[in-house]
Amino acid sequence: MDAMKQICSLVPEEVGRELYELWEDYEFQRSEEAKFVKDLDKFEMILQAHEYETLSDCPGHLQEFFDSTAGKFKTKLVKEWVKKLTTDRTGSSAT
Repeated sequence: MDAMKQICSLVPEEVGRELYELWEDYEFQRSEEAKFVKDLDKFEMILQAHEYETLSDCPGHLQEFFDSTAGKFKTKLVKEWVKKLTTDRTGSSAT
């Protein structure tokens, strides 16, 4: 929180206040939009891990990224994407 306050102090006060409020909304997932963005952030991480595994031909090598997000997705749409990615990943490692 201190780092975010520091960042917000670098812009005009009104902008900083709004930026901080938006950050808090995201951080504490107070709105549906914040939950969606948080899910996107986590999904992007596991998608990137899957891409690295595929490119390096090391299936399962980055499993810890998938483990760290398991059961933490909140939005229906991103849960569907995770399910598809998991299916694709399992299929990739089976070949």
